[in-house]
Amino acid sequence: MRRELRACEVLIAFCFFIEIEAYLYQREGLVRLVEGLTQYEGRLEVYKSGQWGTVCDDGLNNNLSVVVCRSLGLSWKTSVAYGKAVYGEGSGPIWLDNVNCSGSESSITECIHNGWGSHNCHHSEDVSIKCLPPFEGSVRLVGGQTQYEGRLQVYKSGRWGTVCNNGLNNKLSVVVCRSLSLPWNTSEAYGSDVYGDWSGPLWSDNVNCSGSETSITECIHNGWGSHDCGHRDDVSINCLPPIDLVRLVGGPTQYEGRLEVYKSGKWGTVCDDILNSLSVVVCRSLGLPWKTSEAYGKAVYGEGSGPIWLDDVNCSGSETSITECIHNGWGSHNCGHSDDVSINCLPPIEAPVRLVGGPTQYEGRLEVYKFGRWGTVCDDILNNNLSVVVCRSLGLPWKTSEAYGNAKYPKWSGPIWLDNVNCSGSETSITECKHNGWGQHYCGHWNDVSINCLPSNDNEVQLIGGVTDNEGRLQVYKFGRWRSVCFNESDDRLSAVVCRSLDLPWNTSMVFANEPFIVEAYKLRIQCDGSARSVDECEKELWISGLDNCQSEVFIFCLPPEEYDFRLVGEASDYEGRLLVYKLERWGTVCFDDRIIPFYDTVCQSLGLLWNSSKAVDRKRFYTEEILNCDVSERSIKECTWEHYSKCSSGKDVFISCLQLKDDLVASVHKPSNSLRQQFSINTWLISTLGAMVLLLLYKN
Repeated sequence: MRRELRACEVLIAFCFFIEIEAYLYQREGLVRLVEGLTQYEGRLEVYKSGQWGTVCDDGLNNNLSVVVCRSLGLSWKTSVAYGKAVYGEGSGPIWLDNVNCSGSESSITECIHNGWGSHNCHHSEDVSIKCLPPFEGSVRLVGGQTQYEGRLQVYKSGRWGTVCNNGLNNKLSVVVCRSLSLPWNTSEAYGSDVYGDWSGPLWSDNVNCSGSETSITECIHNGWGSHDCGHRDDVSINCLPPIDLVRLVGGPTQYEGRLEVYKSGKWGTVCDDILNSLSVVVCRSLGLPWKTSEAYGKAVYGEGSGPIWLDDVNCSGSETSITECIHNGWGSHNCGHSDDVSINCLPPIEAPVRLVGGPTQYEGRLEVYKFGRWGTVCDDILNNNLSVVVCRSLGLPWKTSEAYGNAKYPKWSGPIWLDNVNCSGSETSITECKHNGWGQHYCGHWNDVSINCLPSNDNEVQLIGGVTDNEGRLQVYKFGRWRSVCFNESDDRLSAVVCRSLDLPWNTSMVFANEPFIVEAYKLRIQCDGSARSVDECEKELWISGLDNCQSEVFIFCLPPEEYDFRLVGEASDYEGRLLVYKLERWGTVCFDDRIIPFYDTVCQSLGLLWNSSKAVDRKRFYTEEILNCDVSERSIKECTWEHYSKCSSGKDVFISCLQLKDDLVASVHKPSNSLRQQFSINTWLISTLGAMVLLLLYKN
């Protein structure tokens, strides 16, 4: 009985599912009109896959409105289809594009189209439909950013058409805006097609209104369809133009930004040729502070994209509006948007500065705040007077401060604000120093200036990687990190300075060229005369080094070892490296000869390292003038002789590893035998078979 009841439940659920599927299928392709003033008009939406979506206006004609209105049971003979989302943009999917109807279809799904969900447009191109068209002489505004503005169109003989701008004045805008129940007291009418092109008919020309008419049809004109102009002369209307004719755009505050001027229904920019007192006039007209205002060129708040309305604007400062200043004429200019004017009505008294990217608050990349953004300073004609001014303005120590070029701290990707900064050292702010002008430079971020207000000599040098404390690879602490030193032309005078500064023996100290530990790393080149008390008094130069720029690093021995001592150097661990031998008061490498490899077995053993699996291999010769050459007949390294590197037959150095190779460890510890593999395969087969039998028994029960 339970089985029969369970079967009935499954059948009922299946039938219910089929009913839902059938209902949803019937709704596929349904249409509706939304956001219209009446049920006869609105944005066209189509139902598909459980969602309402819009239709794109590519290839649009009124055959689409005929099909849609008829399928909705509405009047369709004089229906009209519009593009450009005249009833507002949708927010769901865009279902159809390039819809091509003949007009005889009973549903939009029968029209030709790209395919469901296939389109190349946006909701700004959503189709709208009006099934009950307007009456003769109706007007509308199309293509504007708001409902209060746009290209003026008049409905006549079943079609929308435009009006020509001959004899135009604002009385036409008064009549149009009032007939649309929109604000009209300050309305404006523009010519020259400011809201985009139109391809329909031109219905009126020389329209002459007194301002008292209730409809455009009451105004005097040439007659319907009679004109001598083109669509480039179409009239546009703004029923609610902005009160302010200027605005500041793109700045971080209301007091600054790119200067834009409103004219003929469009916001446009101003060119930076002649900037006399312009900021004073603009800021005062906006009701903002103006006494310390500044005007900048070169689009420092970003380039505009509309028209350039003014050029060569010459203000005396007493004007109440920018329109009272002398200029070339509206739209007359010889510049581009890269020359757009910007205004700051309330600039800071001093440009803020900061130090970024350093390990402490006293050092880092120098950045200056201007035009709402942090930017860097270029290192042309750099000296420490700049660091004095910057550190003092930050309330930091400044007497021993230093300024560095060549982006010593991580590079920046923002603007470069200053170049050729020339400070005397007495200035209270970087803005008082001479420079090329804000944003004027001829450099890149690899030339960014860095500042250290409190350079330290503590722990300035260290020796690392040596067998004893008296030797190692030389590193110098500079610009917030430890840096290796290139061997280029270094000599024992450098080792004397280093060892003496570390309170180590120095009279017999030596410098040796060691293989670079890190190929791509910041390295210093240092030259000392031997009398310096510390490396800080030596000449130093920083670069980013590769093998081409830094063939070797400095390795220092403050206390030379005993005769025939040896080291493994040049690697990260103490267990491997290039074999280095001390003989006749100098260090040198050993020429590789595969016939005498057993000769090197005692190296690892004498160093107290693993030796039973040690290996000696060849390495590219390291750049030294002399090399130890060992003959097959020689039993000890003591018998090897110094020779010119050209006498080394292999041309390579000995490299010894006292570590067992990882591959050998894997092979001996983790590699399973053939018998184990066979046993594993048998076990896997047994487990799989038993599992299948258990599942079969459960299924039958």
